Amino acid sequence: MPGSTTTAALERAVHRYRRAPLAARWSVHGRAFLSDLARIEEYVPRHGFVVDLGCGDGLFANLLAEASPRRRILGVDIDDRKIAVARATIAGRDALRFEVSDIVRVPPPRCDAVTIVDVLYLFAPEDQERILRGIADALAEGAPLIVKAQEARIDPRYALTYAQEVLSASLGLTRGARSRFHFAPRETAMAMFGRAGFRAEAVEMRSRPYTDVLYLARRSPAA
Repeated sequence: MPGSTTTAALERAVHRYRRAPLAARWSVHGRAFLSDLARIEEYVPRHGFVVDLGCGDGLFANLLAEASPRRRILGVDIDDRKIAVARATIAGRDALRFEVSDIVRVPPPRCDAVTIVDVLYLFAPEDQERILRGIADALAEGAPLIVKAQEARIDPRYALTYAQEVLSASLGLTRGARSRFHFAPRETAMAMFGRAGFRAEAVEMRSRPYTDVLYLARRSPAA
C-alpha cells in the first residue's frame, strides 16, 4: 500500500485542479480513484529529470512533483486541450512543464526516467514498440521505465477493463481513442520490452478490479 506521504501528495495534486473546467475535474478525480497512482509513484526515482508520456491532464506529473521537490518533470501528450488544463496547474513551479507532442513520432528528450500510465493500449502493437524504442534511446544504461498497463487474459477483470475503456472513449474522455484497444497478454508485452532494449519485470496491481499490471523496466546495455 502507498505510504501516507504519497497519498497526501496525491491529494495536493488533485487540489491543483480545483479551478479546472468541470469535465476535467471529474476526469482527474476519477483517475485519482481508479488508477492507483500513489503506488506507481513510489517506483519512480526521487530525483532527476522524469518524462511522463501520454500525461493527459497532467495528474500523474503533478503527483511526481508534489511527492518529491528534487524531481524535474516534463509531461507530454498529443491532446492540446488536456495540455492546456495541465499547464494551468503549474502555478510558477519551474520544475514542472507540459508540451504537446506525438509520442509515437517524437521520442522523449534525454532523461533519467520515463513513465507511461494507462496509455499504451491506445496504440497498435507496432506503434507501442516504436514508443519503447524511442524511450530506450533517451535513457542511459540501467535507467528506469515504469509502465502501468492492463493485460489481456481470460479473466472477468479483463471484461471489466475493456468495458471501462469503451465507456471512456464513448464519453470523449480519451482523444483519438480507437474502436479497438490493444491490450497485450503479459508474455507479448515482456517480449516487446526485450526487443525494444529493456529488461522488465511485471508486478500485478490487485487493489482495483481490473487486470492492471506494472512493468518495471530498465534499459539494457545493448539497447
